[in-house]
Amino acid sequence: MAGSLLMPLSDLLLPRKRRWTARRWRWLLIGGDTLIFLFVLSYALFLVSMNRAAFPIVIDTSSYLWNPFYWEVQGGLAWLIALYRVRPYDQLYTCSDCRGILSMACALGLMLACWLLFLVLSCQDDVFIGLAMLLPFACMLVPIFGLWRACYASLRKFVLFETLTVIVGASTISDAALNELCHSEQCAMTILGYVDESLCVDDSRLAWPLLGGRMALHDLLASDLVDILVVSPDCYVDLVFYPILAEAQARGVQILSLADFYEGMAGKCFLLQDPDLWKLVTRVYHYRGSLLYRCWRRLLDLGAGVLGLMLLFCMLPLLALLIRLDSPGPVFYRQERMGYRGRSFRIWKFRSMCVNAEAHGAFWAGANDMRVTRVGRFLRATHLDELPQVINILRGEMSLIGPRPERPMFVSQLEQVLPVFHCRLEVKPGLTGWAQVKMPYARSYGEAAVKLQYDLYYIQHQSFVLDVSILLQTVLDVLWCSGRRAAPEM
Repeated sequence: MAGSLLMPLSDLLLPRKRRWTARRWRWLLIGGDTLIFLFVLSYALFLVSMNRAAFPIVIDTSSYLWNPFYWEVQGGLAWLIALYRVRPYDQLYTCSDCRGILSMACALGLMLACWLLFLVLSCQDDVFIGLAMLLPFACMLVPIFGLWRACYASLRKFVLFETLTVIVGASTISDAALNELCHSEQCAMTILGYVDESLCVDDSRLAWPLLGGRMALHDLLASDLVDILVVSPDCYVDLVFYPILAEAQARGVQILSLADFYEGMAGKCFLLQDPDLWKLVTRVYHYRGSLLYRCWRRLLDLGAGVLGLMLLFCMLPLLALLIRLDSPGPVFYRQERMGYRGRSFRIWKFRSMCVNAEAHGAFWAGANDMRVTRVGRFLRATHLDELPQVINILRGEMSLIGPRPERPMFVSQLEQVLPVFHCRLEVKPGLTGWAQVKMPYARSYGEAAVKLQYDLYYIQHQSFVLDVSILLQTVLDVLWCSGRRAAPEM
Protein backbone atom coordinates (compact mmCIF):
# COMPACT_ATOMS: atom_id res chain seq x y z
CA MET A 1 0.00 0.00 0.00
CA ALA A 2 2.78 2.35 0.92
CA GLY A 3 4.60 1.64 -2.31
CA SER A 4 1.62 2.59 -4.42
CA LEU A 5 1.29 5.86 -2.57
CA LEU A 6 4.95 6.73 -2.95
CA MET A 7 5.41 5.80 -6.60
CA PRO A 8 4.16 9.17 -7.96
CA LEU A 9 6.64 10.92 -5.68
CA SER A 10 9.84 9.27 -6.87
CA ASP A 11 11.38 12.69 -7.37
CA LEU A 12 10.73 13.65 -3.76
CA LEU A 13 14.38 14.35 -2.92
CA LEU A 14 15.03 16.58 -5.92
CA PRO A 15 16.19 20.05 -4.75
CA ARG A 16 13.20 22.02 -5.99
CA LYS A 17 10.08 23.51 -4.50
CA ARG A 18 6.50 22.81 -5.45
CA ARG A 19 4.77 25.82 -6.93
CA TRP A 20 1.37 24.96 -5.49
CA THR A 21 0.90 23.78 -1.92
CA ALA A 22 -2.38 22.72 -0.31
CA ARG A 23 -2.68 26.14 1.32
CA ARG A 24 -2.51 27.90 -2.03
CA TRP A 25 -5.06 25.51 -3.52
CA ARG A 26 -7.36 26.29 -0.63
CA TRP A 27 -7.09 30.00 -1.36
CA LEU A 28 -7.70 29.26 -5.03
CA LEU A 29 -10.89 27.44 -4.07
CA ILE A 30 -12.07 30.34 -1.91
CA GLY A 31 -11.20 32.87 -4.62
CA GLY A 32 -12.88 30.83 -7.34
CA ASP A 33 -16.09 30.43 -5.32
CA THR A 34 -16.18 34.16 -4.54
CA LEU A 35 -15.59 35.21 -8.16
CA ILE A 36 -18.29 32.85 -9.42
CA PHE A 37 -20.72 34.17 -6.82
CA LEU A 38 -20.06 37.79 -7.79
CA PHE A 39 -20.18 37.05 -11.52
CA VAL A 40 -23.47 35.17 -11.35
CA LEU A 41 -24.98 37.86 -9.13
CA SER A 42 -23.92 40.64 -11.51
CA TYR A 43 -25.17 38.70 -14.54
CA ALA A 44 -28.52 38.00 -12.84
CA LEU A 45 -28.90 41.72 -12.09
CA PHE A 46 -28.13 42.49 -15.72
CA LEU A 47 -30.72 40.00 -17.01
CA VAL A 48 -33.38 41.31 -14.65
CA SER A 49 -32.69 44.91 -15.63
CA MET A 50 -33.09 43.96 -19.29
CA ASN A 51 -36.53 42.48 -18.63
CA ARG A 52 -38.30 45.63 -17.42
CA ALA A 53 -41.77 44.10 -17.77
CA ALA A 54 -41.04 41.42 -15.17
CA PHE A 55 -39.04 43.78 -12.96
CA PRO A 56 -40.70 47.23 -13.32
CA ILE A 57 -39.07 48.68 -10.22
CA VAL A 58 -35.88 49.31 -12.21
CA ILE A 59 -37.61 52.20 -13.91
CA ASP A 60 -38.23 53.96 -10.60
CA THR A 61 -34.76 55.26 -9.83
CA SER A 62 -35.97 56.81 -6.57
CA SER A 63 -36.49 53.40 -4.99
CA TYR A 64 -33.60 51.81 -3.11
CA LEU A 65 -34.49 48.53 -4.86
CA TRP A 66 -33.26 50.09 -8.09
CA ASN A 67 -29.66 50.28 -6.84
CA PRO A 68 -27.70 47.11 -7.80
CA PHE A 69 -25.39 47.76 -4.86
CA TYR A 70 -28.32 47.03 -2.55
CA TRP A 71 -28.71 43.54 -3.99
CA GLU A 72 -24.98 42.84 -3.89
CA VAL A 73 -24.78 43.83 -0.21
CA GLN A 74 -27.73 41.61 0.67
CA GLY A 75 -26.33 38.66 -1.30
CA GLY A 76 -22.84 39.14 0.12
CA LEU A 77 -24.17 39.27 3.68
CA ALA A 78 -26.19 36.08 3.18
CA TRP A 79 -23.10 34.43 1.65
CA LEU A 80 -20.91 35.38 4.62
CA ILE A 81 -23.49 34.08 7.10
CA ALA A 82 -23.65 30.75 5.25
CA LEU A 83 -19.86 30.43 5.17
CA TYR A 84 -19.62 31.23 8.88
CA ARG A 85 -22.22 28.64 9.87
CA VAL A 86 -21.20 25.79 7.53
CA ARG A 87 -17.42 26.44 7.27
CA PRO A 88 -17.01 24.60 3.92
CA TYR A 89 -13.33 25.56 3.59
CA ASP A 90 -12.02 23.59 6.55
CA GLN A 91 -8.99 21.52 5.58
CA LEU A 92 -10.75 18.22 6.22
CA TYR A 93 -13.63 19.30 3.95
CA THR A 94 -11.38 20.39 1.09
CA CYS A 95 -9.43 17.11 1.22
CA SER A 96 -12.56 15.06 0.52
CA ASP A 97 -14.54 15.59 -2.67
CA CYS A 98 -17.81 14.22 -1.27
CA ARG A 99 -17.65 16.22 1.94
CA GLY A 100 -16.57 19.32 0.06
CA ILE A 101 -19.48 19.13 -2.36
CA LEU A 102 -21.98 18.40 0.42
CA SER A 103 -20.71 21.24 2.62
CA MET A 104 -20.84 23.70 -0.29
CA ALA A 105 -24.35 22.54 -1.22
CA CYS A 106 -25.45 23.18 2.37
CA ALA A 107 -23.76 26.59 2.30
CA LEU A 108 -25.58 27.52 -0.92
CA GLY A 109 -28.89 26.36 0.49
CA LEU A 110 -28.39 28.34 3.69
CA MET A 111 -27.30 31.40 1.70
CA LEU A 112 -30.46 31.30 -0.43
CA ALA A 113 -32.63 30.84 2.67
CA CYS A 114 -30.98 33.82 4.42
CA TRP A 115 -31.30 35.97 1.33
CA LEU A 116 -34.97 35.07 0.94
CA LEU A 117 -35.52 36.07 4.56
CA PHE A 118 -33.81 39.41 3.92
CA LEU A 119 -36.02 40.01 0.89
CA VAL A 120 -39.19 39.20 2.80
CA LEU A 121 -38.22 41.64 5.54
CA SER A 122 -37.11 44.44 3.20
CA CYS A 123 -39.46 44.22 0.21
CA GLN A 124 -42.63 43.58 2.23
CA ASP A 125 -45.44 44.16 -0.31
CA ASP A 126 -43.10 43.70 -3.28
CA VAL A 127 -41.79 40.26 -2.39
CA PHE A 128 -42.38 39.04 -5.95
CA ILE A 129 -39.73 41.52 -7.07
CA GLY A 130 -37.18 39.86 -4.82
CA LEU A 131 -38.22 36.40 -6.04
CA ALA A 132 -37.88 37.56 -9.65
CA MET A 133 -34.27 38.36 -8.81
CA LEU A 134 -33.48 35.35 -6.59
CA LEU A 135 -34.85 32.60 -8.83
CA PRO A 136 -32.68 33.26 -11.92
CA PHE A 137 -29.69 33.79 -9.64
CA ALA A 138 -30.20 30.38 -7.99
CA CYS A 139 -30.86 28.62 -11.31
CA MET A 140 -27.56 29.89 -12.73
CA LEU A 141 -25.46 29.59 -9.59
CA VAL A 142 -26.04 25.89 -8.82
CA PRO A 143 -24.89 24.38 -12.17
CA ILE A 144 -21.96 26.80 -12.52
CA PHE A 145 -20.80 25.99 -9.00
CA GLY A 146 -21.12 22.28 -9.75
CA LEU A 147 -19.03 22.59 -12.91
CA TRP A 148 -16.36 24.65 -11.12
CA ARG A 149 -16.13 22.17 -8.24
CA ALA A 150 -15.82 19.25 -10.68
CA CYS A 151 -12.93 20.99 -12.47
CA TYR A 152 -11.29 21.79 -9.14
CA ALA A 153 -11.54 18.15 -8.00
CA SER A 154 -10.03 16.97 -11.29
CA LEU A 155 -7.09 19.35 -10.96
CA ARG A 156 -6.37 18.18 -7.42
CA LYS A 157 -5.86 14.63 -8.68
CA PHE A 158 -2.66 15.60 -10.51
CA VAL A 159 0.53 14.39 -8.84
CA LEU A 160 2.04 17.83 -8.34
CA PHE A 161 -1.09 19.03 -6.56
CA GLU A 162 -1.48 16.19 -4.05
CA THR A 163 -1.86 16.97 -0.35
CA LEU A 164 1.34 15.64 1.22
CA THR A 165 1.23 14.34 4.78
CA VAL A 166 4.07 13.42 7.14
CA ILE A 167 3.61 11.52 10.42
CA VAL A 168 5.67 12.74 13.39
CA GLY A 169 6.44 9.72 15.55
CA ALA A 170 6.51 6.12 14.35
CA SER A 171 4.45 3.70 16.41
CA THR A 172 2.26 0.66 15.96
CA ILE A 173 -0.80 2.72 16.96
CA SER A 174 -0.31 5.35 14.27
CA ASP A 175 0.64 2.71 11.69
CA ALA A 176 -2.50 0.67 12.38
CA ALA A 177 -4.72 3.76 12.22
CA LEU A 178 -3.23 4.97 8.92
CA ASN A 179 -3.43 1.49 7.43
CA GLU A 180 -7.12 1.37 8.29
CA LEU A 181 -7.70 4.72 6.61
CA CYS A 182 -5.87 3.77 3.42
CA HIS A 183 -7.46 0.33 3.09
CA SER A 184 -10.92 1.83 3.57
CA GLU A 185 -10.11 4.49 0.92
CA GLN A 186 -11.18 7.26 3.29
CA CYS A 187 -7.90 9.14 3.10
CA ALA A 188 -7.60 11.48 0.13
CA MET A 189 -4.03 12.47 1.03
CA THR A 190 -0.59 11.13 0.09
CA ILE A 191 1.38 9.94 3.10
CA LEU A 192 5.13 10.32 2.61
CA GLY A 193 6.27 8.50 5.73
CA TYR A 194 7.39 8.94 9.34
CA VAL A 195 9.91 11.22 10.99
CA ASP A 196 11.29 9.99 14.31
CA GLU A 197 14.41 10.66 16.35
CA SER A 198 14.43 7.21 17.93
CA LEU A 199 16.97 4.79 16.49
CA CYS A 200 15.23 1.73 17.89
CA VAL A 201 12.24 1.98 15.58
CA ASP A 202 11.84 -1.13 13.45
CA ASP A 203 10.85 0.43 10.12
CA SER A 204 10.53 -2.99 8.50
CA ARG A 205 7.27 -3.48 10.38
CA LEU A 206 5.86 -0.12 9.27
CA ALA A 207 3.73 0.41 6.17
CA TRP A 208 5.48 3.69 5.32
CA PRO A 209 9.23 4.41 5.34
CA LEU A 210 11.13 6.18 8.09
CA LEU A 211 12.32 9.43 6.47
CA GLY A 212 14.66 10.45 9.28
CA GLY A 213 14.53 12.86 12.20
CA ARG A 214 14.31 16.61 12.72
CA MET A 215 16.75 17.48 9.94
CA ALA A 216 14.77 15.43 7.41
CA LEU A 217 11.58 17.20 8.44
CA HIS A 218 13.35 20.57 8.18
CA ASP A 219 14.46 19.75 4.61
CA LEU A 220 10.93 18.71 3.66
CA LEU A 221 9.52 21.95 5.06
CA ALA A 222 12.16 24.01 3.27
CA SER A 223 11.18 22.35 -0.02
CA ASP A 224 7.45 22.95 0.59
CA LEU A 225 6.85 19.20 0.51
CA VAL A 226 4.64 19.06 3.59
CA ASP A 227 1.04 20.22 3.74
CA ILE A 228 -0.13 18.42 6.88
CA LEU A 229 1.81 17.16 9.90
CA VAL A 230 0.13 14.42 11.94
CA VAL A 231 1.57 14.14 15.44
CA SER A 232 1.44 10.77 17.23
CA PRO A 233 0.42 10.73 20.93
CA ASP A 234 3.93 9.85 22.15
CA CYS A 235 5.40 13.02 20.62
CA TYR A 236 3.35 15.35 22.81
CA VAL A 237 5.54 14.51 25.81
CA ASP A 238 8.74 14.68 23.75
CA LEU A 239 10.04 18.27 23.52
CA VAL A 240 12.53 17.45 20.75
CA PHE A 241 10.10 18.21 17.91
CA TYR A 242 8.57 21.38 19.40
CA PRO A 243 10.91 23.84 17.62
CA ILE A 244 10.42 22.18 14.23
CA LEU A 245 6.64 22.05 14.78
CA ALA A 246 6.69 25.78 15.52
CA GLU A 247 8.60 26.33 12.27
CA ALA A 248 6.03 24.26 10.37
CA GLN A 249 3.17 26.27 11.83
CA ALA A 250 4.90 29.52 10.84
CA ARG A 251 5.11 28.20 7.27
CA GLY A 252 1.35 27.60 7.19
CA VAL A 253 1.52 23.81 7.51
CA GLN A 254 -1.52 22.41 9.26
CA ILE A 255 -0.66 20.41 12.39
CA LEU A 256 -3.13 17.78 13.57
CA SER A 257 -3.05 15.20 16.29
CA LEU A 258 -3.39 11.60 15.22
CA ALA A 259 -6.84 11.43 16.84
CA ASP A 260 -8.11 14.55 15.02
CA PHE A 261 -6.68 13.37 11.71
CA TYR A 262 -8.25 9.94 12.12
CA GLU A 263 -11.61 11.42 13.08
CA GLY A 264 -11.63 13.79 10.13
CA MET A 265 -10.76 11.11 7.59
CA ALA A 266 -12.65 8.10 8.99
CA GLY A 267 -15.65 9.91 10.47
CA LYS A 268 -15.34 8.12 13.82
CA CYS A 269 -13.54 8.58 17.11
CA PHE A 270 -10.10 7.15 17.73
CA LEU A 271 -10.18 5.23 21.04
CA LEU A 272 -6.72 5.25 22.63
CA GLN A 273 -5.32 4.81 26.13
CA ASP A 274 -6.99 5.87 29.38
CA PRO A 275 -5.80 9.54 29.36
CA ASP A 276 -7.16 10.00 25.84
CA LEU A 277 -10.43 8.36 26.84
CA TRP A 278 -10.80 10.85 29.68
CA LYS A 279 -10.27 13.74 27.25
CA LEU A 280 -12.93 12.19 25.02
CA VAL A 281 -15.39 11.91 27.90
CA THR A 282 -14.71 15.54 28.86
CA ARG A 283 -15.40 16.77 25.32
CA VAL A 284 -18.63 14.77 25.11
CA TYR A 285 -20.00 16.01 28.43
CA HIS A 286 -19.05 19.64 27.76
CA TYR A 287 -20.44 19.81 24.22
CA ARG A 288 -23.23 22.33 23.83
CA GLY A 289 -24.56 23.18 20.41
CA SER A 290 -25.33 26.74 19.41
CA LEU A 291 -28.81 28.18 19.89
CA LEU A 292 -29.36 28.21 16.11
CA TYR A 293 -28.43 24.53 15.83
CA ARG A 294 -30.70 23.58 18.75
CA CYS A 295 -33.57 25.40 17.05
CA TRP A 296 -32.83 23.55 13.80
CA ARG A 297 -32.89 20.20 15.61
CA ARG A 298 -36.16 20.98 17.37
CA LEU A 299 -37.84 22.06 14.13
CA LEU A 300 -36.45 18.96 12.41
CA ASP A 301 -37.87 16.67 15.10
CA LEU A 302 -41.29 18.35 15.05
CA GLY A 303 -41.49 18.31 11.25
CA ALA A 304 -40.34 14.69 11.02
CA GLY A 305 -42.74 13.68 13.78
CA VAL A 306 -45.78 15.27 12.12
CA LEU A 307 -44.95 13.99 8.63
CA GLY A 308 -44.06 10.55 9.99
CA LEU A 309 -47.34 10.37 11.89
CA MET A 310 -49.31 11.17 8.72
CA LEU A 311 -47.34 8.50 6.83
CA LEU A 312 -47.97 6.02 9.65
CA PHE A 313 -51.74 6.54 9.50
CA CYS A 314 -51.70 6.10 5.71
CA MET A 315 -49.67 2.86 5.76
CA LEU A 316 -51.06 1.35 8.95
CA PRO A 317 -54.03 -0.56 7.43
CA LEU A 318 -51.93 -2.26 4.75
CA LEU A 319 -48.96 -3.08 6.98
CA ALA A 320 -51.20 -4.31 9.80
CA LEU A 321 -52.98 -6.66 7.38
CA LEU A 322 -49.70 -8.05 6.01
CA ILE A 323 -48.24 -8.59 9.48
CA ARG A 324 -51.32 -10.43 10.74
CA LEU A 325 -51.57 -12.60 7.62
CA ASP A 326 -47.89 -13.52 7.77
CA SER A 327 -47.80 -14.66 11.41
CA PRO A 328 -50.19 -14.60 14.37
CA GLY A 329 -49.60 -11.98 17.02
CA PRO A 330 -49.91 -8.25 17.65
CA VAL A 331 -49.13 -5.65 14.97
CA PHE A 332 -47.02 -3.46 17.21
CA TYR A 333 -44.11 -4.44 19.40
CA ARG A 334 -43.05 -2.43 22.46
CA GLN A 335 -39.71 -2.85 24.15
CA GLU A 336 -37.92 -1.07 26.97
CA ARG A 337 -34.94 1.02 25.86
CA MET A 338 -32.53 3.35 27.64
CA GLY A 339 -32.72 6.95 26.49
CA TYR A 340 -31.36 10.38 27.33
CA ARG A 341 -29.15 10.24 30.45
CA GLY A 342 -30.30 6.74 31.34
CA ARG A 343 -34.05 7.38 31.37
CA SER A 344 -35.98 4.28 30.35
CA PHE A 345 -38.85 4.41 27.87
CA ARG A 346 -40.77 2.01 25.69
CA ILE A 347 -40.03 2.08 22.01
CA TRP A 348 -42.71 1.44 19.36
CA LYS A 349 -42.05 -0.80 16.35
CA PHE A 350 -43.95 -2.90 13.86
CA ARG A 351 -43.52 -6.53 14.85
CA SER A 352 -40.96 -8.16 12.56
CA MET A 353 -40.30 -11.38 14.53
CA CYS A 354 -42.47 -14.28 15.53
CA VAL A 355 -44.18 -14.24 18.92
CA ASN A 356 -42.00 -15.40 21.86
CA ALA A 357 -38.84 -14.81 19.82
CA GLU A 358 -36.87 -14.43 23.06
CA ALA A 359 -38.34 -17.39 24.92
CA HIS A 360 -34.81 -18.69 25.49
CA GLY A 361 -33.36 -15.30 26.39
CA ALA A 362 -31.98 -12.34 24.45
CA PHE A 363 -28.91 -12.84 22.30
CA TRP A 364 -27.06 -11.28 19.36
CA ALA A 365 -29.00 -11.67 16.12
CA GLY A 366 -27.48 -13.27 13.04
CA ALA A 367 -27.57 -12.33 9.38
CA ASN A 368 -30.30 -14.90 8.59
CA ASP A 369 -32.18 -14.96 11.85
CA MET A 370 -34.94 -17.56 11.74
CA ARG A 371 -37.02 -15.52 14.19
CA VAL A 372 -37.67 -12.84 11.56
CA THR A 373 -40.85 -13.28 9.55
CA ARG A 374 -41.15 -12.88 5.78
CA VAL A 375 -42.89 -9.52 6.08
CA GLY A 376 -40.44 -8.65 8.85
CA ARG A 377 -37.49 -9.00 6.48
CA PHE A 378 -39.08 -6.49 4.12
CA LEU A 379 -39.89 -4.11 6.98
CA ARG A 380 -36.33 -4.30 8.26
CA ALA A 381 -34.80 -3.82 4.80
CA THR A 382 -36.84 -0.65 4.26
CA HIS A 383 -36.70 0.49 7.93
CA LEU A 384 -40.50 0.61 7.92
CA ASP A 385 -40.54 -1.36 11.16
CA GLU A 386 -39.10 1.77 12.84
CA LEU A 387 -41.88 4.06 11.54
CA PRO A 388 -44.03 3.90 14.72
CA GLN A 389 -41.14 5.51 16.59
CA VAL A 390 -42.40 8.88 15.35
CA ILE A 391 -44.67 8.58 18.41
CA ASN A 392 -41.57 8.51 20.62
CA ILE A 393 -40.20 11.53 18.73
CA LEU A 394 -43.36 13.56 19.30
CA ARG A 395 -43.33 12.59 22.97
CA GLY A 396 -39.78 13.91 23.30
CA GLU A 397 -38.26 10.52 24.16
CA MET A 398 -36.33 10.30 20.91
CA SER A 399 -34.94 12.55 18.19
CA LEU A 400 -34.84 12.01 14.44
CA ILE A 401 -31.03 11.79 14.44
CA GLY A 402 -28.91 10.28 17.19
CA PRO A 403 -27.47 7.01 18.51
CA ARG A 404 -29.87 4.12 18.42
CA PRO A 405 -31.41 3.35 21.85
CA GLU A 406 -30.26 0.08 23.37
CA ARG A 407 -31.93 -2.25 25.83
CA PRO A 408 -30.88 -1.78 29.48
CA MET A 409 -29.48 -5.31 29.75
CA PHE A 410 -27.23 -4.80 26.74
CA VAL A 411 -26.16 -1.37 27.99
CA SER A 412 -24.92 -2.87 31.26
CA GLN A 413 -23.03 -5.59 29.35
CA LEU A 414 -21.47 -3.15 26.89
CA GLU A 415 -20.39 -0.75 29.63
CA GLN A 416 -18.29 -3.54 31.15
CA VAL A 417 -16.48 -4.09 27.84
CA LEU A 418 -16.50 -0.47 26.61
CA PRO A 419 -16.03 1.95 29.53
CA VAL A 420 -17.12 5.03 27.50
CA PHE A 421 -20.36 3.47 26.29
CA HIS A 422 -22.36 5.62 28.72
CA CYS A 423 -21.31 8.73 26.73
CA ARG A 424 -23.94 7.80 24.13
CA LEU A 425 -26.60 8.70 26.68
CA GLU A 426 -25.62 12.39 26.64
CA VAL A 427 -27.86 13.00 23.63
CA LYS A 428 -31.34 11.80 22.80
CA PRO A 429 -31.48 8.49 20.92
CA GLY A 430 -32.45 8.76 17.29
CA LEU A 431 -34.56 7.09 14.65
CA THR A 432 -31.52 7.18 12.38
CA GLY A 433 -27.93 8.13 13.06
CA TRP A 434 -24.33 8.37 11.86
CA ALA A 435 -23.52 4.83 12.99
CA GLN A 436 -26.63 3.43 11.30
CA VAL A 437 -25.78 4.83 7.87
CA LYS A 438 -22.08 3.91 8.14
CA MET A 439 -22.34 0.22 9.06
CA PRO A 440 -24.89 -2.56 9.67
CA TYR A 441 -26.32 -3.35 13.06
CA ALA A 442 -23.85 -4.91 15.47
CA ARG A 443 -23.65 -8.68 15.93
CA SER A 444 -20.79 -8.75 18.45
CA TYR A 445 -19.00 -6.64 21.00
CA GLY A 446 -16.32 -5.80 18.41
CA GLU A 447 -18.87 -4.38 15.99
CA ALA A 448 -20.58 -2.58 18.87
CA ALA A 449 -17.25 -0.89 19.63
CA VAL A 450 -16.97 0.35 16.03
CA LYS A 451 -20.52 1.69 16.15
CA LEU A 452 -19.66 3.42 19.41
CA GLN A 453 -16.80 5.20 17.62
CA TYR A 454 -19.27 6.55 15.04
CA ASP A 455 -21.77 7.60 17.72
CA LEU A 456 -19.14 9.45 19.75
CA TYR A 457 -17.96 11.20 16.60
CA TYR A 458 -21.49 12.42 15.91
CA ILE A 459 -21.98 13.64 19.48
CA GLN A 460 -18.82 15.75 19.26
CA HIS A 461 -19.34 17.03 15.70
CA GLN A 462 -23.08 17.65 15.45
CA SER A 463 -23.71 20.13 12.67
CA PHE A 464 -26.16 21.06 9.96
CA VAL A 465 -23.93 19.48 7.28
CA LEU A 466 -23.59 16.20 9.18
CA ASP A 467 -27.35 16.03 9.79
CA VAL A 468 -28.08 16.59 6.10
CA SER A 469 -25.57 13.90 5.17
CA ILE A 470 -27.24 11.41 7.53
CA LEU A 471 -30.71 12.21 6.17
CA LEU A 472 -29.58 11.82 2.54
CA GLN A 473 -27.90 8.48 3.23
CA THR A 474 -30.94 7.27 5.17
CA VAL A 475 -33.23 8.11 2.24
CA LEU A 476 -30.92 6.19 -0.11
CA ASP A 477 -30.92 3.19 2.23
CA VAL A 478 -34.71 3.19 2.31
CA LEU A 479 -35.06 3.57 -1.47
CA TRP A 480 -32.53 0.78 -2.18
CA CYS A 481 -33.86 -1.43 0.64
CA SER A 482 -30.36 -1.73 2.04
CA GLY A 483 -31.31 -1.49 5.69
CA ARG A 484 -30.02 -4.17 8.06
CA ARG A 485 -27.48 -5.20 5.43
CA ALA A 486 -25.75 -7.77 7.56
CA ALA A 487 -27.76 -8.29 10.70
CA PRO A 488 -30.81 -7.04 12.50
CA GLU A 489 -30.63 -5.00 15.64
CA MET A 490 -29.92 -6.89 18.81
